[in-house]
Amino acid sequence: MHVIKHQKYALTEAQKQMYASEKLMNFRWIAKVAATYSPYILSAKDLADQKLFSELAEIGQFTELAYTNAVPVEFLFKNLNILMRSQFPLQGYDALDGSVLVSEFFGKVAHLHGYVVYRPRTKQLVVATSGTSSAIQAIQDLRTLWHRHKSHRGLVHSGFWKLYKGIRSFILEGIRKGFEEHEDIEELVITGHSMGAAVSYILLLDQILVSDDILPANLPIKLVAFGSPRPGDANLARYYQELIGTYRGKYGDAAFSEYLVKAYNDGVPALPPLFLGYRHFTQTPLYYDHMCLYHIPSTESEYTLFHVDAEKSPEYPRGGHNYYNGRDQERLLRRLGWLEKSLTKDEIHWQESYLERVQKHSR
Repeated sequence: MHVIKHQKYALTEAQKQMYASEKLMNFRWIAKVAATYSPYILSAKDLADQKLFSELAEIGQFTELAYTNAVPVEFLFKNLNILMRSQFPLQGYDALDGSVLVSEFFGKVAHLHGYVVYRPRTKQLVVATSGTSSAIQAIQDLRTLWHRHKSHRGLVHSGFWKLYKGIRSFILEGIRKGFEEHEDIEELVITGHSMGAAVSYILLLDQILVSDDILPANLPIKLVAFGSPRPGDANLARYYQELIGTYRGKYGDAAFSEYLVKAYNDGVPALPPLFLGYRHFTQTPLYYDHMCLYHIPSTESEYTLFHVDAEKSPEYPRGGHNYYNGRDQERLLRRLGWLEKSLTKDEIHWQESYLERVQKHSR
């Protein structure tokens, strides 16, 4: 049997500082105690092409931005030309450039945040929903009792369902507004990280794939889910796949694409556990490991972790829930927090105040 050993890296000083400054849970301990490794070893033959990796990483920039509760998304998009500069929070978030905010919302349940934005460069309408960012939202994550979906085709996580219902009307309003304001939209992208990914699945099976009055006929739909927990039971997963099959049957195979990305040392996709009856909805997920993206065979779709037989990048060597797409998501949120404090202190000279904070924290 071919055994793959984990490659260990000596951390650089910058990496030591990065890991020491972590405040958010990365669920590495969940990966150790609740996740299982697939017997299938990923290798070069499973490697996704660079074009797909780049595309999902670009969409991931919108996904990560959904976590900002402190600074209004409207402010961020209006000031992209400044905020994308060196040392500012959105440095390196080039996919945001030129995007036009359609709507921003906070849910009726647990204040779940999200927004709808139009990307002129790709002619996409993007719906991004935040993952867990507060204790009250975490309570909903823990509500693993079943709720029977209105389709009577399966059971859904009751906490995720409640969070979804709290934002449903806002999302649908944002989508309709987007199509009213931008006539050249060629694709709808629905994206989320963590709990936001689970909510994105529910949005698809509850509204987008079953309603004829939301989207123009024949519009391609793309789901991009990072680090999603399991949203429902096996019956609901089958119903979801049936809806996709129906949509593709009407408009062609290219009309719907879905990408569930799991990652090295991220334990969230192992939750809620299989023994409670929960299942993932995507049959052919992807696996992000040390700056590379791999296709997971459908037979291994419920596994959370994989051994990879390949050379590995030393960047972000510990993996975890907040290190998708070659970025440290916590760095973004930390800098957005500095931006919030700078705006509170001085709305006129916030740029100078922000840079002072950057210098202070870099000493």
